Amino acid sequence: MVNTIIYETPKPGDEYQISDCMHASADLLELVGDARESIAEWKEISAPKELRERILSREKTLIAIWDDTIVGFIAFRRSNHLSLLFVRKDCSGKGIGRELFTRCIQEFSEVTVNSADTAIGFYQKMGFVQCRARFYQSGIYATPMRWTKPTMN
Repeated sequence: MVNTIIYETPKPGDEYQISDCMHASADLLELVGDARESIAEWKEISAPKELRERILSREKTLIAIWDDTIVGFIAFRRSNHLSLLFVRKDCSGKGIGRELFTRCIQEFSEVTVNSADTAIGFYQKMGFVQCRARFYQSGIYATPMRWTKPTMN
């Protein structure tokens, strides 16, 4: 029997598994570097308390569950700004990130993201293009990117 991936809105209590998923998605030094401020920023955004607030907010969030484990998470801020997208490393390359994104963008004509260097290729495959110069904030480099819904002719 093959287990399928279930996509659903997270519930209070899921924040601990989401935090685990985020930590299992990438090597911390690869993701944020070794600057103290970037490590502090990472600890804040991946903390269960912060994730619970996101779950309880009216902002769009979605999780991917495989075999009773959260393997992917996406969260938006300011309506159409993609602020978090993580897939466990051991589940990457299976289309989970693409599916999380696709399921969330139905009502958006545009989505923005400040991409980590390690995720630029993924976002380009999804149709994002760089829209401003790369910047450095809170110890992390990010590249502003924008996705625009294709028009139907």
